[in-house]
Amino acid sequence: MMKQFSVILIISFLTAFEGQAQQGDFYDISRLPFTSDEFDEFAPAFYRQGIVFTTNRREEFLISRLTDEGERLFNIYYADKRESGKWRKPELLDKSLRSNYHDGPVSFSPDGSKIYFTRNIPGSGREASKLGIFMAEYSDGGWINITPFPYNSSNYNVAHPSICSDGKTLYFSSDMPGGYGGMDIYSSTLQAYSWSPPVNLGKEINSGHDEVFPYIHPGGRLYFSSDNNTPGSLDLFFSIFRNNRWQSPVRLPEPFNSEADDFGFIASRELVNGYFTSNREGSDNIYSFVSTFPVFSQCDSIREPQLCYVFFEKTAEKIDTTTLYLEWDMGDGTRIRGMEAEHCFEDIGTYQVRLDVVDIITKEVQSNVAYYNFTIPRIEQPFITSPDTAYVNQQIRLDASETYLRNFDVDEYYWEPGDGIRATGEEIFHTYTDPGIYEIRLGVLSDPDSPYGQQRRCVYKNIVILASPAGNTEINSQPGPSH
Repeated sequence: MMKQFSVILIISFLTAFEGQAQQGDFYDISRLPFTSDEFDEFAPAFYRQGIVFTTNRREEFLISRLTDEGERLFNIYYADKRESGKWRKPELLDKSLRSNYHDGPVSFSPDGSKIYFTRNIPGSGREASKLGIFMAEYSDGGWINITPFPYNSSNYNVAHPSICSDGKTLYFSSDMPGGYGGMDIYSSTLQAYSWSPPVNLGKEINSGHDEVFPYIHPGGRLYFSSDNNTPGSLDLFFSIFRNNRWQSPVRLPEPFNSEADDFGFIASRELVNGYFTSNREGSDNIYSFVSTFPVFSQCDSIREPQLCYVFFEKTAEKIDTTTLYLEWDMGDGTRIRGMEAEHCFEDIGTYQVRLDVVDIITKEVQSNVAYYNFTIPRIEQPFITSPDTAYVNQQIRLDASETYLRNFDVDEYYWEPGDGIRATGEEIFHTYTDPGIYEIRLGVLSDPDSPYGQQRRCVYKNIVILASPAGNTEINSQPGPSH
């Protein structure tokens, strides 16, 4: 969606499993109480104990800043939460960040000492002007040293900043020449004391339409909105930088996306809560979301059972082996000659292992030296049964039926295949759309009414996804861009 003003151009702003919970079922959303039907509130950013957002609401009773055409100007506001969880009344973030033009959206450095914000590039009087990104520093209770981003231009728009968690890479939207369509997403890296020339994120992210409102999550995911799928209506997507390239974007499910414009997404580090913007109720409003998918912070690598052993019977040393020989019966159909037997069993279980004395000539068993009921125990853990390697667009089965946990009555199985999709069930079917190395996570919760109380356990294993059966794709794990 584009909002056109005479003084400014503002761009306003996972796979389902049959028989299992849908991806969107894992979230609860609610509209923030201070949003309104009369004004627009959009593009939240985390700040202190609340959020900073952009709005054209009135600053005072019956007073609003207007353009020459009578449209309200956008300002940067802050709303924080009380300890009770209730929101305080939003207020102007700082008068020093208010101009005679549109101001916002914003992004903050990790320590909150710098702000990056969108503003009209000042023109002659209040004439129409392009958008640019500006930066300021926090000092003595206010924002000072407002400076323009060096790649602002009076010929095109540069907007919607999002700074990485290390403060070194800035993501933004622009319709500068050389892009793929309308607005594309670019990045620029702080090198010493200067910003590198903008780099287009490429055709994996950008299309012939508009890609706007980027948000780089501390975990490395890039969230943004695009009208590529449904021209004229913005949808939320995310992409992961893997194998030295951005992967094909994944469209967020309902309730994040709707038939209206959905944009301005931010999330906590653990992706369990956050905010986004939508005009699904007629005006741009900010919504909060909370994940109902359990958090499994401590996940162990899958442990495979020990199946290989060496057997030795000391009492057999006194046996005369000139006319006799020693033979081990491993209990699984395998026989091994010698005083010592090295053997790998195929699976866990109990095996009847014997050491016999056999006549060299007749091959008859003369006596039994030792007899064991040898047990290879099950490992107490959730267990993932899956292939180690598969191909793009190949449906694979992820199975948790081999899970073994004593005093643990499993209430539900929770899957995260590593590509942003979530699902529940003892068995699921999944398809990867991009090659790479993925970490499959399986979490289990016990019955809350169990005499042992509700418990949780989690394990993970890696799976390699290749481009195609005929391809010779090299899978690596090189680091992505700076976060």
